[in-house]
Amino acid sequence: MGVINTYFTAPDDETAAATVDDGPALSHAPVLDAVEATVQAGTLMALLSGEPYDRIIGDRTWAPLISDPDHEAAWIVSMPDAFTNALAAATDERLAEVVGPWSETEEFWGAGDPAQLLPMLRDWRALAQTARQRGEGMYCWMAL
Repeated sequence: MGVINTYFTAPDDETAAATVDDGPALSHAPVLDAVEATVQAGTLMALLSGEPYDRIIGDRTWAPLISDPDHEAAWIVSMPDAFTNALAAATDERLAEVVGPWSETEEFWGAGDPAQLLPMLRDWRALAQTARQRGEGMYCWMAL
């Protein structure tokens, strides 16, 4: 059984955390199923920003848990504004530059296909742009 990672926007942490039981799909359109919010998103941030990966994920603002830590099957993390901004600002050319190295990171277990990941990155960027336009944050609902 794998983890479902669904990204969405919300006006604040409280509103986002309220989706933990049922997920964001019905109340927070658009949503996007994408990669894991800590390591895989962290490696993407490192490639987009040029910042060291260890510094990114070591920062307390990187994907903090905002929902009940004792929930049995789901949780919500907040994506940092720096990530949302970097993703929203990425051009098609920049995404094409980073998708190859990103697909080769160990978290893709040698199965990352840049041709499949690039459309997902574009969709993820569109969600980040929507968050910026609405003045909202980007969040990830992770469920077993």
